[in-house]
Amino acid sequence: MKADFLISKKEQFRKLISYGQSPWLDNISRCLIDSGELEQLVKSGIITGITSNPSIFEKSINSGKCGYPELIKKLASEKLDSFTIYDIITREDIKKAAEILLPVFEKTGGNDGFVSIEVPPNIATNVETSISEAQRIFSLINEKNVLIKIPATKEGLEIIPVLLSQGINVNVTLMFSVNHYIQVANAYIRGIKKALENGIDLKNIHSVASIFISRIDTMVDRQLEELIKNTNDSSIKEKITNLLGKAGVANSKIIFKKYNDIFDNSNEFAPLKTKGANIQRLLWASTSTKNPAYYDLKYVEPLIGKNTINTLPDETILHIAEHGNLIPETASEDIDYSMHINEELLKIGIDLNKVGEKLQLDGVKSFEDSYEKLLKSIENI
Repeated sequence: MKADFLISKKEQFRKLISYGQSPWLDNISRCLIDSGELEQLVKSGIITGITSNPSIFEKSINSGKCGYPELIKKLASEKLDSFTIYDIITREDIKKAAEILLPVFEKTGGNDGFVSIEVPPNIATNVETSISEAQRIFSLINEKNVLIKIPATKEGLEIIPVLLSQGINVNVTLMFSVNHYIQVANAYIRGIKKALENGIDLKNIHSVASIFISRIDTMVDRQLEELIKNTNDSSIKEKITNLLGKAGVANSKIIFKKYNDIFDNSNEFAPLKTKGANIQRLLWASTSTKNPAYYDLKYVEPLIGKNTINTLPDETILHIAEHGNLIPETASEDIDYSMHINEELLKIGIDLNKVGEKLQLDGVKSFEDSYEKLLKSIENI
């Protein structure tokens, strides 16, 4: 992670935090924790939270480093199955990270300093099993700055309010569209209302809503390129070409406006806020640039806003340190233009809500595949 270099550029991250955006690391490994590097980054104010997912754990554990092979062999010798081994390793890593981040949580009054862990992807479509598993993980880790990740699927929208009503913190993941966002914000409010009825102190319940960005452009650009290839009219071709690489940021800015409308201006959330309810913070995910032709901070610089989070892969953190041009409240700029992009895409048959549905299905499958691959590799060590 080049901790020394990042610390020398810590003013970049302090600037971002002063604008109201939290830089979270989209990575976790025992190497990062045991080496003291994570603690350095947290104490220097470069990282204020961490997210994980099955793909991240799969890469970390399969790296053959950080003592994972030795630990797996030890646990296997105790006749533990691959799921139990995975469960022990991931919970230990998350607990250690949560302990390192706890001072951030306490300093910010519970607004920041979280680490996220996902329920196993193979049970995501089972509501009751997912609820039980989330309760188990949250209870065993037993750290107040842990978020349980639940995908924003049809089943997830049932799970989220139940967990929140029990005082379990939730990171809602695999969100891609405005429709996804509205459904999740409503699920959050339902959960908070039920928690109030259950006599739970709302100040102690926390949630984030994770919007995945770069994958939008990857899919939409593919569709645009197909339309360009099949169009002979030069003026239409130029119009479509001008839409390349625009969907991800435009979609996110529209969601940011909706976020502010719901949590700053809505009659539904206002009474809960007076009772101590926290807003469900908006988190930008998948913010590395997948297309090498695009600027490497394409999904960072235009999306800086108050009460937001950007969860960043290692290389994107380095890019911010090296040359980030960080300006406050860029997320609220160009809303009319963003709406225009959305309308132009609709005119040529690209509906970002439908794109979001496909990406969500693909994301669930991708996490399932990584999870199954990881369990297999644990069995083979």
